[in-house]
Amino acid sequence: MSGICGILHLDEEPIDRALLKKMTAFLAYRGSDAKNLWIEGSVAFGHCLLRTTNEAVRERQPYTLDGETYIIADARIDGRETLIPRLQAKGCEVTTKDPDSALILHAYGVWGEDCLEYLLGDFAFGIWDERKQRLFCARDPFGIKLFYYAHLGNCFIFSNTLNCIRCHPKVSQELNDRAIADFLLFDLNTDLKTTTFADIQCLPAASKLTLEAGNLQQKTYWTLPIPEQIRYKKATDYLEHFRELMGLAVKDRLRAENASIFLSGGLDSTAIALAAVEGATPLNLQAITVGYERLIPDEERDYAQLAAKALEIPSTYLIADDCTLYQGWDKSELHFPEPRHAPLALITLKQLQQAARHSPIVLCGQGGDEALKFSTVAEMLPGMPWRNIAVDAVRCLLFYNLQPAWGSGFLGQIRRWQGKQPQLPSLPPWLNPDLVERFDLNARWERFQQPSAKGFHPPRDRAYQSLQPTPLWNLNFVAYDPGTTQIPVEVRLPFLDLRLLDYLLSLPPLPWCADKTLLRLALRGKLPDPICQRPKTPLAANPVCAHFKNQQATLLQNFTPSSQLKAYINPQKWQEVLSCKMSTWQTWRNLRPISLGYWLEGFKHPF
Repeated sequence: MSGICGILHLDEEPIDRALLKKMTAFLAYRGSDAKNLWIEGSVAFGHCLLRTTNEAVRERQPYTLDGETYIIADARIDGRETLIPRLQAKGCEVTTKDPDSALILHAYGVWGEDCLEYLLGDFAFGIWDERKQRLFCARDPFGIKLFYYAHLGNCFIFSNTLNCIRCHPKVSQELNDRAIADFLLFDLNTDLKTTTFADIQCLPAASKLTLEAGNLQQKTYWTLPIPEQIRYKKATDYLEHFRELMGLAVKDRLRAENASIFLSGGLDSTAIALAAVEGATPLNLQAITVGYERLIPDEERDYAQLAAKALEIPSTYLIADDCTLYQGWDKSELHFPEPRHAPLALITLKQLQQAARHSPIVLCGQGGDEALKFSTVAEMLPGMPWRNIAVDAVRCLLFYNLQPAWGSGFLGQIRRWQGKQPQLPSLPPWLNPDLVERFDLNARWERFQQPSAKGFHPPRDRAYQSLQPTPLWNLNFVAYDPGTTQIPVEVRLPFLDLRLLDYLLSLPPLPWCADKTLLRLALRGKLPDPICQRPKTPLAANPVCAHFKNQQATLLQNFTPSSQLKAYINPQKWQEVLSCKMSTWQTWRNLRPISLGYWLEGFKHPF
């Protein structure tokens, strides 16, 4: 894991070494194992390293093979056992001990910009090619690693940390009001190319950027493939193929002796934990579970402890009851780079701090719900022959563990297919009218309510759509990134491994995706039955709403809308809304001005 930054002057003005040193020093919390600067005329890179793989022991960045091309990267390259022989076949002197940054640079030397077709893993990097006088940058297919940049006249600045770019004196503090309006409407900025700051842009997931002769080009280099459906004769073949690919995905994301896992006791995180324990590499794995004991009903602890005991993993349980709304938001640790609507963010911070005490690597089960998302029967029919549907339905009855209760098991799944989507709320009445008019937010809200396009990938259309690079995915990656948390921990997501995803999207939906039958059968016999048969259940209540009922008066008494916040909301109407009885979604939405208000108070002093 790394903190990276770079500066390129297009007018060939020399780099200010003191400025580069300042920007690199700002990244120190991302990597304490090494810090290096490289300056060559009008180009400069800064790097802070945290060793999270065994190969990183030899790593030194910025890195060069020939003194002509230099790379700076925050990267973990997977599939090394395939990539390294390919590079060796092209004449590259590369070994299994080489760090990931070296593999990327070798790949660039062989295939140029097409190297992205051969790279698996999570990465954000910049390569300066002296011969071509070209800067080449890229972000991984899902955008798990972050990449920000500012192109201001003859100056180009980039980093994987937004606030690092703000250290540069040419970058103004001017805000992007459209992004803030989106935050108040949707919890996030819906434009994947912009940030909350007018001068700072975001390179979207699966995108590459080239800057040559003053010309900046940005292109998408990858889209989620639509694989052909797999048809195995034996049901056990589906399970074995899944176990093989999950083991490979987890193995590539470890490559070290110590790691943690966010273990909920659900199917996704438990499947990852099982693959980690069964892997050949010696591993000291620690489980971390967050849950509630008094505020709301919560069974996470019971299931997580059952799984940890069965897998012989030491576990830590963090009680979240006492973390109140906006606790700690007046401290620098919770001054986020951009507005974030997470009133209980302190819980996540404590979870990551606990992980950091053990290892900088954390495995997480996010992506499992999306990859195994089940479509309705009507959506499946156009994409499957009737013969296959009949065969799969019989297999479903043979392998699926039917539950007698109407609300669980296969019958519960049928009932959920028939359920109607809730009506979306109207535009918040407390928005500043000038803001609404300036960005035509009524029309923006109407567009948001339009149903999404269908037919990408029948019969797995819902899964395919949910795995598209979206602002919600980007928000998730940003929330766990050290640039946001200021904690040197890298959260790794095996379910987003491209090899595993390709397989999961090729599965027949029945029986494997119905209520995650694939995972239930893969865990059967290796984990206790209560886990294998556990129904998919969200929290019994929203903890934010539960806290709000208990601390509403105190929260509003201690929060006064600033003059800057009044540019975005009407305080009087907002307070009137808060005084009324609210549903869960209304409570969540009407707390957004508080989240924005705290951010506006703290964003001016990130350094």
